[in-house]
Amino acid sequence: MRAVIKAAPGRGCQFVLDRGEPDLARDHVRVEVAAASVCGSDAAFYESGDAGGDMGMTYPRTMGHEVGGVVVEVGAGVTGLSVGMPVAIETHLHCGECFNCLSGNGHNCSRLELLGVTVDGAFAERLVVPARSCFVVPEGIDPAAAALLESAGSAMHGVLRSGVNLAGASVLVSGAGPVGLIAIQVAHALGARQVTAVEPNAYRRSLAESFGATSVGADESPLDAADSATRIRTGFDLVLECSGSRTALESAVRVVRREGTVVAIGLVKGPVNIDVTETLITRGVTLRGSWGRSIWETWHRLSALIVAGRVDLEGLITHRLPLSALPEALELMKGEAGKVLLDPGLVDTAGPGGTAALTRTG
Repeated sequence: MRAVIKAAPGRGCQFVLDRGEPDLARDHVRVEVAAASVCGSDAAFYESGDAGGDMGMTYPRTMGHEVGGVVVEVGAGVTGLSVGMPVAIETHLHCGECFNCLSGNGHNCSRLELLGVTVDGAFAERLVVPARSCFVVPEGIDPAAAALLESAGSAMHGVLRSGVNLAGASVLVSGAGPVGLIAIQVAHALGARQVTAVEPNAYRRSLAESFGATSVGADESPLDAADSATRIRTGFDLVLECSGSRTALESAVRVVRREGTVVAIGLVKGPVNIDVTETLITRGVTLRGSWGRSIWETWHRLSALIVAGRVDLEGLITHRLPLSALPEALELMKGEAGKVLLDPGLVDTAGPGGTAALTRTG
């Protein structure tokens, strides 16, 4: 089958026509990919094979982890799923048996495998995954748009993990990429009084505004754009840091109010300089990390908001490209683009022998 693979560490990847498909284990399903969306970690994997946090990519590996599709084959031991069901896949392939899984924290499974990193992923015509890692997509959500449920779930999980009652709250979202844009929508849906977004990219600031946020550039003070109630409190009730910028996370703990909460969602590379006594202790600030999505609470709560029309996935999709166009997708993401989908149904090209090296400029 056609697929995009990372053959070895280093820059680049390959588009192949003859990637073999694994046999189907009794507790697995085979899914035909409707669409796979591209994210920032895919750019990092493209460049070096590492997306931060020493995720341990193994080679050769079919890339891609945000996917929606349709079940086309089920293993002999699978129950609850059948051929023809639309599904989205949880990237964190959990064992279902360890302490964390049994405690409801399967996204932090102690035997965790990662789709597109340690297990062949979604930039392909089909993929094979454990049935327990499939979320049945509710009616009203397009299977291709369901590819966004994974990244959208990261935003939803971050909001839920904050523990903040958002009714009447002021929220700052740092970074208006796809996760940040969903966080804006979720905050509004759960009752936030005002949502302010910090984003250096003018196009993404316009997207943030289209979803109801007040936006500012990275060189502007978000408190200047906040409403009077926020300024009286001397800070935001909740800051969701979605960009993965060290300086943004350092700023987040300064602009949150006393006894407020900061949730770090974006993957930050390197140490962060935070004065623990001044910020976390004397001001009573709560700083939490958010990894992945709670299985399956996050998925159910998010999909309910989507079906109810409170969160718009399709409004984030700006481009659809063939599988072989991953480099173009990565370039688009640096400029005027929202979410970029790779669609196996679109026409691809490959060089002699059915293999093409995929390269990007910049």
